[in-house]
Amino acid sequence: MKLDRLMRNALALMISSGGSAVLGLVFWIVAAHAASTAVVGKTTATIAAMLLLATLAQLSFGSIFERFLPVAGDLTRSFVQRSYVLTVSTAVILTVGYIALGFGHRFLPAALGWKAFFVVAVVLWTIFALQDSVLVGLRASKWVAVENIGYGLAKLALLPVFLLVSRSQGIFVAWIIPVAVALAGVSWYLFRRRIPSHMADSARTEDLPTTRELFWLSSAQYASLLSTVFLPSIVTLIVIARLGAVANAHYYLPAMIATNLEALAFSVVRSFLVEASSEPHALKAHADSAIRGLAAVMVPGVVLGIIFAPVYLRVFGDAYAQHGTDLMRMLLLSQVGTSVMVFYSTFAWLDKRLWWITARNVTFSAIYLVVIESLIGRLGINAIGVASLIWGGLTVAIFLPASIRRYRQIAAPLSASTE
Repeated sequence: MKLDRLMRNALALMISSGGSAVLGLVFWIVAAHAASTAVVGKTTATIAAMLLLATLAQLSFGSIFERFLPVAGDLTRSFVQRSYVLTVSTAVILTVGYIALGFGHRFLPAALGWKAFFVVAVVLWTIFALQDSVLVGLRASKWVAVENIGYGLAKLALLPVFLLVSRSQGIFVAWIIPVAVALAGVSWYLFRRRIPSHMADSARTEDLPTTRELFWLSSAQYASLLSTVFLPSIVTLIVIARLGAVANAHYYLPAMIATNLEALAFSVVRSFLVEASSEPHALKAHADSAIRGLAAVMVPGVVLGIIFAPVYLRVFGDAYAQHGTDLMRMLLLSQVGTSVMVFYSTFAWLDKRLWWITARNVTFSAIYLVVIESLIGRLGINAIGVASLIWGGLTVAIFLPASIRRYRQIAAPLSASTE
């Protein structure tokens, strides 16, 4: 059966996520064998800091691009350029402040040149991540997969070369150099080919948000982003403080598997947002396609994951299967709530009502942490699973009725027109 455009673009994003995950795993396997544990530890800390700073510097423009680029028309180029300038400036300010305050002194080299390289790396990664959303917003998602898988192959190929040049910083340099190459290639494609084509072929069908509207939309998304970024770190700190590092390892792998399934759901919803923004007259058809896509991803993912959880975890060792199976099953089951919430988030973006969904997400996150802190002494890492189930249940209770009501609103005019 021929896939519609929404699912073709969603499939491209899934391939990008899956391919990047596999190549990333191979990269770290090679790095672990080629470098000392201390070097790997410092490099992972450096990369984690870079990713955090770049994520904060993006100012939620990823979602903004996916919502408004489809309707930007002749303003597309200037909209992207101004957003790049703003986020790059933010990246420089955040990173310089981070270094000046000494947050990275345990893993960043003391030499000024290496610190400057770290600033450049954050800037490059900020745009590298944002340009994926530009491609998605311009309905060119297939190039996201090409770019990210190509980047994964390039950094893997460069790893042994740069480790010969620098044993201490070779891993990080191999991680960053391909970003610059990918950034140059994709920027050329965007500004010389795709953006001019989009501006010529797509009339502006909706006014872009005013500065005030853009501030409120980005603020709401940013609040949700902060919750998403910091919540796993807070849980990790709780687990280590209350149960120790070994328990944290037993928690991390099931959580990673559940998060990968969540990423597939987001691939469908990102494509849904772009198509719904591009063709609001076909909103119901796109919603139906997104529902089918989410069901095709989540139902087998959750069911098979629950059934074969111990088998998956035993690949990492018997201890992971013994201690992490129940947790993994609960985390996967809670993904039902995630799929409902992310589906409704498209309507929230279309209606420009993000604070409603953000307020509930922040509230649910607070409840999630309270439950973990209250139960972890008795249930161990399974407290995280219980908290996830409560979070998922609350999410379904709130967002499923809201999704049904909104779906009926878009279905009603169609029904009336056929009478």
